[in-house]
Amino acid sequence: MEADVGVVEGGRQSGRALVRELSVRVGWVGLAVYAASLPISIAGMQIGLGVALAALVALRLAGRRVWVRTPVNAPVALVVGAAVASIALAWGVGLPPASVNAALFWRGLVAPLVVAFSLEATLDGDDAAAPRRRALALVLLWSAAAIVPALVAWAQVRTGFDPLHALGLRDVPRRAPAPGDPTHFAAIGFFSWYPRFAHAMTPVAALSLALALFAPLRLRTRVFLGAAGVAAAAAVVLTTSRSAWAGLAVGALTLALLAGRRLARVAVPIAVACSIVAALASPVLRNRLASAFEANVNQDRATIWRVCGAVVRDHPLTGVGFGALPDRSYAYYERFAPAWKMRAWCHDTFFTAWAEGGPLLAFAFVAWWILLARAFLGFRRTGDALGRAASLGVLAALAALFVNALVHDLFWATEPVYALGLLLGAGVVIARPRPG
Repeated sequence: MEADVGVVEGGRQSGRALVRELSVRVGWVGLAVYAASLPISIAGMQIGLGVALAALVALRLAGRRVWVRTPVNAPVALVVGAAVASIALAWGVGLPPASVNAALFWRGLVAPLVVAFSLEATLDGDDAAAPRRRALALVLLWSAAAIVPALVAWAQVRTGFDPLHALGLRDVPRRAPAPGDPTHFAAIGFFSWYPRFAHAMTPVAALSLALALFAPLRLRTRVFLGAAGVAAAAAVVLTTSRSAWAGLAVGALTLALLAGRRLARVAVPIAVACSIVAALASPVLRNRLASAFEANVNQDRATIWRVCGAVVRDHPLTGVGFGALPDRSYAYYERFAPAWKMRAWCHDTFFTAWAEGGPLLAFAFVAWWILLARAFLGFRRTGDALGRAASLGVLAALAALFVNALVHDLFWATEPVYALGLLLGAGVVIARPRPG
């Protein structure tokens, strides 16, 4: 009898071990799909991340601890908690979510944790550096995928070519005429509009270039990362987005300033020169930058900010709930600008956060940036050469996206939110000091 019990128990243990191994491997496959889809397909990135999340759940049910303590956990938990709380508070004052999707609009914000935990999930026999190698492989895959829309962007500027329409995935071709220049178009890649494309490509450009310049990798790997980073940065410039160009310039300066005192003396002038050359090389972007402060250019944001200001005045403490502003602002647009067609968020991350979640959500997003900057600055001081390079890339990307966040709704678009997920999740795994 005791022998039979032992056989049963052994079978259960071996069955659980098999489930754990399959879960870990399936999670890695999900991350690979996610990374390869980030510059190309919203459906692909969501499916890949969903598979990785499901694998983590299965791994936990099989008895494996999946939670890993990282400096990314607190800022992610803070913004997710504040977003959920804003929905509950708005519901409490009579503003329920319009749909289940609206109630779960915050789900993309947890992406960094799914990425980090999936990378840290190990198999028997893995050494301490295995998660780092997987994270670096994921970044290489992300960089390779970014080259595809970067090449498409060059064709789009002249022709307005829509690859999704050509593939039969979009009934009507989507083209973004370049403002003030009817002979050119803004690059949108495989996405719906040029700011989304710019925000999705900025993180991979920053991280790839930082690793190419500073990481102790093989020469061919660094050359590949450098080429991918330059291609992604060029695609951002081809969107003709002024804030995206300014973000790249600030990101380049951040990379130069944090590279070290000796390098900074040379790197800062180079970063400034490259930013100026990039702007001058694009006639459309050059004209847009020259007209950035003209009164008529900013009338659209003046209208949007007027509506958002009215929403904040009516709901100063609770907001209208995370993700609910397009629906809740409809009546305000009917009152202030009935002919206005673009009725979305506030075109300012922190203004939108206040309108949707009051001071709680706005301060949560401020804290998100501060906590992440502090964490990766710490890794820059304490990490090895590879960790420091990854930290520089993450810091440069965060600086660039902060600039964009001042005039765009960064956390309310799928493409940049999911790109941030890989940037932070893989970045923290590479940057964290570990034995061996």
